[in-house]
Amino acid sequence: MISSSNMISRREEVNEVLEQLGQVLKHKVEALLIGGAVMLELGLKDATKDIDVVCRSEVDKERLLAAAKALGFEIVGPEKRHERLGVKRLAVKGGRNLDVFAERISYDFDLSEAMWQRATRIRSFGGLVIRDASLEDIFIMKLIANRPGDAPDCTNLVIAGLDYDAVYREIEAQYRKAGEAKEKIWINYIEEGIARLQDNDLTIPIGDKISLLASEYHEKL
Repeated sequence: MISSSNMISRREEVNEVLEQLGQVLKHKVEALLIGGAVMLELGLKDATKDIDVVCRSEVDKERLLAAAKALGFEIVGPEKRHERLGVKRLAVKGGRNLDVFAERISYDFDLSEAMWQRATRIRSFGGLVIRDASLEDIFIMKLIANRPGDAPDCTNLVIAGLDYDAVYREIEAQYRKAGEAKEKIWINYIEEGIARLQDNDLTIPIGDKISLLASEYHEKL
């Protein structure tokens, strides 16, 4: 069984949660695992509290939350540390969070087809089919989220090595798509996150281009 600790420190514990969810799902659900759980799997993080799962539809999100509830998870609203994220409900059990998104990650920053295709691995757990997000997409989400622990995670991702061209292409594509200017506020969060990394003497090659997008955002408001 899963330990009673508030933090998940072994990848087997993440897989056990996913396996349990997959066994009680009544319909197939496909989702992207994006965040500390993937980093834990790759040895880039020692422990995580959140299992972040992005479903491809609202229907799949509701199915996954129903499965979590059947396993004894309590369905609650997001915490203050989730204020930048498009997660409306969490499943909580033993101090751990299963953060379930439906397409939207932050304002109008969505789960894109490119993010889906960049996933590095596909795994099946009963009725649950999980794709592990690329490090590049985890980096973007963590820059946006700015939860406790996201900054050191970003540092670890930079050290691990990232395809910054892919990072920028995704950010620019999401920024350029149609939508209200105010819904692009996430570009500010990314710029702030990169600035913090650069203040810690890390080189982020796309920093200047991100700042140009952020300046453009401010001009449109």
